[in-house]
Amino acid sequence: MISDISMIESLMGEISDALDSEVDVYMIGGGAMMYLDSKPGTKDIDLIVRSEDDFHAMISAMKSIGFISIRPGEEYKRMNLSGMYERSDGFRVDIFDTRVCSKLSLSDHMAARAKQVGPDRNARLHVCSPMDILIFKSITEREGDETDCLALMSEHIIDWDEVLSEIRYQISEGEDVWITWIADRMYYFSEKFGSDIPILDDLLGMADRFLDQWEREMEAKAGELGGKDLSKLPPE
Repeated sequence: MISDISMIESLMGEISDALDSEVDVYMIGGGAMMYLDSKPGTKDIDLIVRSEDDFHAMISAMKSIGFISIRPGEEYKRMNLSGMYERSDGFRVDIFDTRVCSKLSLSDHMAARAKQVGPDRNARLHVCSPMDILIFKSITEREGDETDCLALMSEHIIDWDEVLSEIRYQISEGEDVWITWIADRMYYFSEKFGSDIPILDDLLGMADRFLDQWEREMEAKAGELGGKDLSKLPPE
């Protein structure tokens, strides 16, 4: 269990010393929430880098200081981790190459909102903003993600217009299936906990449009295949 920010900073110092080049590293998840005073501790550190070269540089540095690759558990299935690494002293690092869940990327807007913490060294650590951590956590299913989302919404001022703008940008840049995940999560928070989510109707509308489009595509594909049962086809 990582119970103090100094433990994270010490680890980043080790990684920095092992790196041969400068890498900008962006932290989401529980570690980032510790820097925001929204969580007392975390069992792992979630890091995102923005290029394949930076990803391989980080992996090489981590391996050189004792980290080994481990297999993610079932709760990480949706996340499509680029890598999960653990060390004998209990440190675990989940690292992503640009995208989380193979769908949602660390955009230029998110990178600009992140704040650098710690000294300026080879591994420059940036903590993502509360709203961006909320977006990432709204599409994952790990233990504690629900509680973390509620904490972020109650303890920080969330610019919901910016959240909606980011979501629309992400959809314009790639696959949009995850809009159904975030819409479902936000609807759940509103219904069960009374969370005030001003953009909820927008999210639900976007999810409905995605599902309508998906149904039309499936119907068209079924027509091309002569009414064949698509449920028996292998996924693309």
